[in-house]
Parts: sequence; C-alpha cells; structure tokens
Amino acid sequence: MSEPLNISESRPAVFLDRDGTLIEDAGIISSPDQIVLFNDTIETLLSLQKQFLLFVITNQGAAASGLISCKQIAEVNEALSRELNAEGIIIEEWYVCPHDRADNCDCIKPNSYFVLEAAEKYNLDLQRSYMIGDHPHDVLTGEAEGVFGLYLLTGHGLRHINEVPLDKPVFHTLAAAAEWIIQHPDPRKTLQEAIRDGAQALKDGKLVAFPTETVYGLGADALNETAAAGIFIAKKRPLNDPLIVHVHNLEQLEQLTSSIPESAVKLIDAFWPGPLTLVLPKSPAVPDIVTAGGSTVAVRMPQHPLALELLRQAGTPIAAPSANVFGKTSPTTAKHVAEQLSGRYEVLIDGGACRVGVESTVLTLVGEKPVILRPGGITKEEIEQVIGSVADRGELSENHMASPGLLPSHYAPSTPLVVTDTPLKFCNDEHIAIIVLQPSEEIFRGSVFALSPDGDLRSAAAMLYQTLRLVDGMHFTMIVAERFPDKGIGVAANDRMTRAAAKK
Repeated sequence: MSEPLNISESRPAVFLDRDGTLIEDAGIISSPDQIVLFNDTIETLLSLQKQFLLFVITNQGAAASGLISCKQIAEVNEALSRELNAEGIIIEEWYVCPHDRADNCDCIKPNSYFVLEAAEKYNLDLQRSYMIGDHPHDVLTGEAEGVFGLYLLTGHGLRHINEVPLDKPVFHTLAAAAEWIIQHPDPRKTLQEAIRDGAQALKDGKLVAFPTETVYGLGADALNETAAAGIFIAKKRPLNDPLIVHVHNLEQLEQLTSSIPESAVKLIDAFWPGPLTLVLPKSPAVPDIVTAGGSTVAVRMPQHPLALELLRQAGTPIAAPSANVFGKTSPTTAKHVAEQLSGRYEVLIDGGACRVGVESTVLTLVGEKPVILRPGGITKEEIEQVIGSVADRGELSENHMASPGLLPSHYAPSTPLVVTDTPLKFCNDEHIAIIVLQPSEEIFRGSVFALSPDGDLRSAAAMLYQTLRLVDGMHFTMIVAERFPDKGIGVAANDRMTRAAAKK
C-alpha cells in the first residue's frame, strides 16, 4: 500500500460506485465519449465533499473476459476525473477491480480491500463513512469495517432491488441519498433515536410518520380512540374511511380480531411480514373510529425493519394510513411526507424510499369467499396459489367500506391526469408530460418519463408515485400515463392511476 498521508485528524468518507451512480449505466463504457453524468451528480458531489473525502470503487468485470481493457477503463476514469475537477470536485482515488466475480480476488466487492487501503492512506473514520451504489454488493462494501451502505434505484438498482438486505435504505437518486447522509451523520444512532422517540410519542397518544415497504404511514396507537382520531384530523380524512392496523407479531393480531380462520393462517405464513392486509372480524378492543363503525378490522404486518422495530418498542398495534393529505398521491419518501404534513406529526422516521411503492393488497376473509378489496403489492395469482380461488371486488355497501382506498377518486396529483393505452396520441403537445413504462423510440414534443429501463412491472410500480409527484411539480398542463398490462402488480398500478385520474 502507499505511504499514509500526514493527516492529523481522521475524516469520514463517501465511497461511490461509478456506473449507474455517477454516470448513466450504458453497459460496457469503453471510451470517454460514452460518459453521461446524471443531472444531479455535480451538485451532489459538491455538497458531499464539504464534509467527506470522496472515493470511487468500480468493478469492471468485463475486463476479465477481454470485452474491455484496463487501459480503456483508466481512460474513462481519467476523463471523468477531469470533468469533475473542472467543477471543483476532487475524487481522492479511483479504485478498480478488473476481475470476474468467480476469480475470488482480494479486491472484488464487497470485500473491504479498497476501503481499508483508503482508510490507511487518508486516515479515514470508517464508522462515519458511507458507500453508495446501484448493485446489491455495493451496499455491503466495507460493512465489516463500519461503512454504512445506501442503495440507489438508478442504473441497475430497480432490477436487483429484491437482492438488497432489508435493513439497507434505498433512494431514488444520488441527491436524495446525499441529503439523507447529511441529515444522518451517525445513521445507526440517529435511526435508533428516531424509533425510540417515535415509540414514546405513540405511547403519549401522538402521531408518528414512518416508512413501510409500501408507502409511508401516519400512525397512532390503534387502541387509543383519541389518538386515532388525530389521524383523520391531520390527513383531512373522512371518518367513513377505515384505517389499516399494523402489528409486529401474532399476539398483537389476536388483540384485534375475534377469530382467525385457517385461510388467514396460511396467508400469514406465506406473506407476512409483507404487503398483504387481511380483513377479519374485529374484537371489542378495537375502537369504532379505526374501523369506521364496521364489524371488521384490516390488519397487516409490515416488512420494513424500522416499522417492525417501532411496533415492538411502542408495544401496541399502530393504525396507519398513508402519510399524506387525503386523496393526494401517496408518499414513498420522508420528503414527500414533510411536504404535505409537516407540523401535523410528532416524529418523522426517515428510512429512505419505499421498495414496493404502491399500497398493500387488501383481502377480506369475512364472507363466503375471499375477496380482493384493493389490489396491491401481493398479486391475486400469488394469493390463489396459497388458498385457492379468490374474487375481485364487487359492488360495495353504500354506507360502509371494509377497507381504505376504495373511494372512486384517490391518490391524485394536482395536475390533471389521463390514463391511456395509446400515449402516442398526445405526442404533439409540448405542454404535456408523458409517463411510459419503459423508454420509447417514439418522438414526443412533451417531456417523457420512463418508469423502468426494461418495462419490468414491479420496477415500474415502485417508481409510479415518485414519478407522479416529480411531474406534478413541473407545471405541465396535463399528465398522460401509459396504462400497465392488466396482470400481476400492474392491476394495482392501474387501480391507483384510475382513481388518481377520476374527476373530482
């Protein structure tokens, strides 16, 4: 290794992946003219380097198979370094692993080889350092040495999201990850304190906003009638729209329901914790305000580690709809929550972006046959593999809803929204934003926003609310969204877009 520099005080660092993190991932990038920076790269790195030394660790496994040479990799890195230097950004070192994963080399990620080399040379405080990247192995780089990993949904991020450990926060952009880093200088301690404060607030009858794998929730003690009423006030939510109650173990579920059928047990074994809400007969312990006066209660066990720990420390089931003003687009980041509800909750726990990105599936097990009241993160096909045939929602009672999210108009942006199978019909209006499932070669005069690089439905659904919110703030006269294929999670996405587009 190189001789250590004479640095008297240890400093934190941010280690960054290259392709898909700093620059757009165009496959094998073999020449400088293929470099395309993300829009937020320069501004974000300038912000980070005020507090952190910056390093790049890039795995270029294509070199092992001869698809690119080490000289070409160096030329790309040198050109990118010059471009960043011209903006006042200094990357201290560019570390490259040119090996295939099967080579089992010392430097291949997630090994800490490069991290330790940088720590020795630059006297780094790895306990206050971060790694950012769009591959699952990125977030594990340096973990054994205390480096905190953050996962990006840019580049290949959406494609591999299910391979990322649940305790690793994910972010839509590099800028969002950097903002989170600056707000969490000691992330493990900061998150522990936020959960502790949130649990105490719930015990005190106050509201807490927290992340789940679906969307952010605005929670209150589900067994405290006064606290639950605060949710309706904060969200401006009608009292006839019931709340979903979240639990962290089966003992809490047993508090809430008078009976648990065998079909529920099978579904719990298959999908909990996860984005499936079960409607069951309610127990007397559940306040009527939570169920809108009905005889059933909607319950689920969230998958997000922060939500589960909040439930554990609070020691009570938490009633929690989405943390937004009623009828508006659901929040998938803490920033979304703060934009709409700031000042209406006691604690906001920032766990990064939500991975599923649409609300849970709601399935009622009260009646002759299971019925999906709201499609969501668990598909009808997945449910039927466990308990057999289920019905889709039919006509609802006019005086009671068994589930939230059933009003005809819901999840709406402020800009008028049109959902269509043929977005090309709107190609000639430059004042219209077009949301499509994947990049298209068609020419649109307006701005086009692709939800997924390859049209994967789960990836596209995960980006739906984030993209709607982004476009809604850009002052277009209309948003045109391409309808999803009506299968799998596409059913849930179409349901949300249809409600969002309904005339008020």
